[in-house]
Amino acid sequence: MKDRITGPELSLPSLLVNIKGIAEMNRVFQDEQGTLHIGGAVTLRQLEQSPLLKPELGALRSALGQIGSRQIRALGTVAGNICQRLRCLYFRHPDFICFKKGGNRCHAPGGEHRYYHAIMHYGKCVAAHPSDLAPVLMAYDARAAVEGPKGKRAVRLQELFSGAKDTGQTILEPHELLTEIQVPRPGETTVHSFMKSRLRRSFDFALSSVAAVGRVSRGVVEDIRIVLGGIAPLPVEAAKSEEILCGKYLNDDIISEAAEAALKGARPLPKNRYKVDLTKTLVKRALEEIREKQLNVL
Repeated sequence: MKDRITGPELSLPSLLVNIKGIAEMNRVFQDEQGTLHIGGAVTLRQLEQSPLLKPELGALRSALGQIGSRQIRALGTVAGNICQRLRCLYFRHPDFICFKKGGNRCHAPGGEHRYYHAIMHYGKCVAAHPSDLAPVLMAYDARAAVEGPKGKRAVRLQELFSGAKDTGQTILEPHELLTEIQVPRPGETTVHSFMKSRLRRSFDFALSSVAAVGRVSRGVVEDIRIVLGGIAPLPVEAAKSEEILCGKYLNDDIISEAAEAALKGARPLPKNRYKVDLTKTLVKRALEEIREKQLNVL
């Protein structure tokens, strides 16, 4: 909106309503079942400093600390990070009417796509989803509470994103709000990791990220979720890797096999092929960190 970016399917609003003052959207609390409720208007800094972020939610705290700068985390909100629009320069340039703005083509495949574009699961649009929170929350099996004129509904977080198939980023209908994120309580033996690669170490969007959350007992993986960010139009769960890992010892061979499987079917663009090996390496490092943490739990 600040850049006045418009298109046939992207218009500027005639009216802005400040929703940050809604009390129910500004709270973080835990219910009797241990589910963590995070209001959509809660700032990233507020959540990062919350005493309710227990050690087993360490991957979430790690992701929060790597988003933007201190100033951005002080003002940016949880719902804002999850629902943010693309970093693609063609989408954000007023002279290009790309698919996401209602045009008939994506300009990135034949132009600049080195950093913030996808290597898998893309369609008419090849831009990658920019959120750091979304992959880690998906790894914790979070749900999104949506509210609007038709009432309330809750969906698994992965169902919130529409990907590359239409001009929007989410399934939110007109007048609907992402009011809350609900994170089920992980077990005390939960081990986790969040890895992010970016151009600048100070603050930047992810070239690739990996969130892994699971339970490992005596070196054997009982359950695990691995979600990849920055490489597709929506966060991608590495289901094949999870299948390979479950019931297996976390040795080097299994970790390498899982990392290879996570990128199976990748279709990198000419200038972002490096993301394939980069993401495999992040998966390996995340699993190695989980293995190390599991040893410390014993």
